[in-house]
Amino acid sequence: MINSFPGEPKGGSSAGTGHDLFRSELPSLRSAQAWVTTNKSKILAIPGLRPALGVALGMIIAGCGASGGRPAASATDTEPTNAPPVHSVPRTVITPGGATDVPEMYRAGRRLFDGGDASKAAKQFDQVYSVDPNGELAADALYLSAQAHEQAGDRQTALQRFEQLARRFPKHSLGREALIRAMRLLVFMEQWQRAEALADQVLSQKTQLTPREEIVALSTKAFGQLSRSEVDAASFNVEKARNVIDLHRLDAAGTIPRDLAQTYYALGEIRRLRAERIKFVPVPANFGVVLEERCQLLLDSQRAYSDTMRAYDAHWSAMAGYRVGELYKRLHDDLMAVPKPAGADTEARQQLFEGAMRLRYSVLLDKALAMMEHTLSMAKRTGERSEWVLRAERSKRDLEQARQAENAAIDRLPYSRAQLRQALEDLAAKSKAAAVASEQSGRK
Repeated sequence: MINSFPGEPKGGSSAGTGHDLFRSELPSLRSAQAWVTTNKSKILAIPGLRPALGVALGMIIAGCGASGGRPAASATDTEPTNAPPVHSVPRTVITPGGATDVPEMYRAGRRLFDGGDASKAAKQFDQVYSVDPNGELAADALYLSAQAHEQAGDRQTALQRFEQLARRFPKHSLGREALIRAMRLLVFMEQWQRAEALADQVLSQKTQLTPREEIVALSTKAFGQLSRSEVDAASFNVEKARNVIDLHRLDAAGTIPRDLAQTYYALGEIRRLRAERIKFVPVPANFGVVLEERCQLLLDSQRAYSDTMRAYDAHWSAMAGYRVGELYKRLHDDLMAVPKPAGADTEARQQLFEGAMRLRYSVLLDKALAMMEHTLSMAKRTGERSEWVLRAERSKRDLEQARQAENAAIDRLPYSRAQLRQALEDLAAKSKAAAVASEQSGRK
């Protein structure tokens, strides 16, 4: 049986356990020497402790022997010129499985992370930080813990680790990178105000931002502004981000960096919101011009969303695909809300107007449905299952029902589709003739 450590109660369940020997602090160096000398062989026999403690015990005994019975040196004593060098050893950690040190725990986490076991790696890095929160590896452990949690699908914990790293180690080389990744996650989770606060923090830093950092911060700021319908302010920041992209030639042909997707999606949102501000009720006097403006903004929005998809990021592609389908669906709904003209003063003319409108603009439903199907196909291929995919699934069902209802409404009319198409052609010819006559009259 190992003799009780000086200052530790004798007896009890702790007497026979190896790990409980170290619960008390060493009362003095000389007490440690006597206790270690007495119990050395028994301590080294404890399973799992010999490799870690062999050197440490030797150092204690050697150190105590060197000091002998001399009193502690005073502040005025001078060190002997032949004093041995001081060596620092990694902090030893006692675990149920044995003894290890912080660097080895960190290396074990890297092996798990590199091997694809993100969940276990996250726990390992969390433990590294927990046992040595002020050590040399603390910041790296937090960073890799955040990455591992994110890969394992636990984005909330990943966000907490990134924010913790940025708070605790603001001057560390990983501090600002943690802020950038935290912004990404907050945008992903659509927590616009928190994301914007981090963007303001990054943009206010005096140190030079890299092009990527500036692009992410500016586009994140724009998302916060868009959440408050501040479209013009958001446009200002998106254009600044696009200037950075152009200046550094980051948008080459083909695949674009993932961080550019965020900028292009914000651009699509700006154009979409501007397009949807254009309404057709009450019917504007220059209906054709207004419709053309709405359609142009729709196409501009679609182009920005298409650029978003060039990052080949499943989440951003799902968001962009859904938005494109929604653009066509909303344009269709707004056009179908246009009231019948005063000239449709009989039931037959009213039916003709309704049929012509349904036939002419049903193509918008077809485009919307095709976009939702494309988005869902991409999601199935990549395994994407975000809220945007669920929205696309619901929208696809709604569009299929709307398409069926549209066809049923046309079939109930006393006109065939051929007659309706002819009526549309006649109307287009009349409109063109009227425009020509108006132009010639203006020249006179």
